[in-house]
Amino acid sequence: MLQTKFHDYTSKMTVYELNRFAKYINSPLFNEDEKLKTFTAAFLPFAKANTLANANEKEIWKQVFGSAKYNQPKFIRLLSDTVKKIEHFLIIDRFQQQTNLQAAWQLEIMNERKLGKHVPELMSLALRRHQGLPQRDADFYYTGFLLQQQQNMFLENKELRSSEKNLEEVIRALDTYYLVQKLKYCAAMLHYKNFLTVEGEVPLITEIMKYLETGRFETVPAIEIYRRIILSYTEAEGGAHFIKLKELIVAHHALFTLDEVKNMYVFAMNYCINRINDGKSEYLKEILYLYKQALENDVLLNDGQLSQWDYKNIVTTALRVKEFKWTEQFLNDYKPKLPKEDRVNAYTFNLARYYFFIKKYDLVLRLLQEVKYNDIFYQLDSKITLLKTYFELGEWQPLYSLKDSFRILLRRKRLITPQQKSNYNNLLKFSIRLFKIDVKDKARLKALKHEITLATNVADKSWLMEKVNELCPE
Repeated sequence: MLQTKFHDYTSKMTVYELNRFAKYINSPLFNEDEKLKTFTAAFLPFAKANTLANANEKEIWKQVFGSAKYNQPKFIRLLSDTVKKIEHFLIIDRFQQQTNLQAAWQLEIMNERKLGKHVPELMSLALRRHQGLPQRDADFYYTGFLLQQQQNMFLENKELRSSEKNLEEVIRALDTYYLVQKLKYCAAMLHYKNFLTVEGEVPLITEIMKYLETGRFETVPAIEIYRRIILSYTEAEGGAHFIKLKELIVAHHALFTLDEVKNMYVFAMNYCINRINDGKSEYLKEILYLYKQALENDVLLNDGQLSQWDYKNIVTTALRVKEFKWTEQFLNDYKPKLPKEDRVNAYTFNLARYYFFIKKYDLVLRLLQEVKYNDIFYQLDSKITLLKTYFELGEWQPLYSLKDSFRILLRRKRLITPQQKSNYNNLLKFSIRLFKIDVKDKARLKALKHEITLATNVADKSWLMEKVNELCPE
């Protein structure tokens, strides 16, 4: 069963969902096939224990078909029929969680069947529930539009004069939903232009941005946040918009789903990264501020866990702005929140980098020996940290040995892009030249500094510039 859609589906279902599916499959409204009921009862214990891959197909066959000879095509059909039931169950299960959407559909049914006398009470209850929802994302405004649409249908059925209809409310609800979605995807396009080939203009966006300058939707946090993201990305002086964006995200994060607010933080951080790449290193502090806010509000946690990559990025940012005490506290406080399989490695590696920044180089060397290099990017970052440590210690022989092993790694690993290889090779080249140079030869030192300053595509260039400035401050 391991390599089937059936296994893929059930492995992503929670125990609660599996229990609800058992009730679904035993309901005559949804299933009258006794074989599917028996099959569900047989596989359910394995699925709940996450051991379905170890289940014996022939043993399960016996529970369903008794003494009949095992027939693989028939068993596969049983799996296929169960998958169809699971797909239908997931749709129903999701719909049952959407109480406001149910209310909109119920109102539509009442209007279609000309049962208008029941609509006002249902509408009043639906609107109260809708306004009581904590989130104000696109789904909220979509449901609001559906409710206003049914209110309009109710008024149409009553054949009231147009002045008494709610057409303005319907249009406002529709516009709000549309604008949230339009701005969100436009912001995503601008964001991904930094990483992917995303071409083409967004129709109507110029007109929409102009219209929003009137302030008619400034009280809708989602619209204002995405508008500020777009302005910060597209205007030459986007800093003022970024400041407002930062304030809006922090103030209104509770109005959005975890995934959406996380994306908002990513958009804001990406703006900072672009500014840093333009030479404005002060935006490192802004990124750290955003990370701290995200941590405080548990935005970066998934099921109570922090990914090793977020952990590493936060440490890197904090170290670059020299918040060493905060970094040490963070390393220890969030170590237990790392996934168990990554915890020791991530903590050890990042602790080594912390010790490098506070110049405890002997501890750096000891800790990096304990890191397990099961990921190419751990390998690369560890090599860079070792390179810088040997440089700081003045260890000529280990530095040269590392240079050779680093270049071999860059040649052999296909996962490293040509651009990344160029960045790392340039760092190696300049580091060795700077290490070897006669500090008394001011002319050569100035020439090297000039060359490094103008160079592009150099990994960890800020550290390299720091070292060359120490030798040649002019």
